[in-house]
Amino acid sequence: MMAIVVEDGTGLTNADAFISLAWLKEYHDARGNDYSAYTDAALEQAIVRATDFISESHHWAGYKIKERGHQDGEQALAWPRSYVVDRNGYSVANDEVPTEIKKATAEVAIYEAGTPGGMQPTYVAHDRVKSERVGPLATEFDLSNRSAEGARPVLLVVRDLIGQFLARGAGNRLAGSVVRG
Repeated sequence: MMAIVVEDGTGLTNADAFISLAWLKEYHDARGNDYSAYTDAALEQAIVRATDFISESHHWAGYKIKERGHQDGEQALAWPRSYVVDRNGYSVANDEVPTEIKKATAEVAIYEAGTPGGMQPTYVAHDRVKSERVGPLATEFDLSNRSAEGARPVLLVVRDLIGQFLARGAGNRLAGSVVRG
């Protein structure tokens, strides 16, 4: 089994996970989600991939507590952060990885366990099929979303959990931005 380094709220320079294997199991046990098809090693690898996705695929509100040039080195992950408030207007402590981030990581990790690399798919725009003909039948496909971001699955539970912590107006690679007109 690999040794993952779970962020402890201090902005570790070597962290590669928001949650431990035990945290993932407790979370999914409470919800009756079965992960028995996966080894502990596969689950830990999925946790690292899920953390990569959660940490790097969004434009978060606030600031890392240890940015580039920090005397102790830059923190490895996007959390913990300073100057962040939750959906109720309460400040998120700058030494905390919010429970919502941990829950989202657990959700993505189970998806990643079953579909390794699924949250970071390879996308080649010119390989998209625009139409297909089989005998007399022809089908055209909706190509309205032509971005690489459209190739990534959207786990609505993750969007619902983390949406409150995203930078306003910046959108994110999970769901894009919304403009009211």
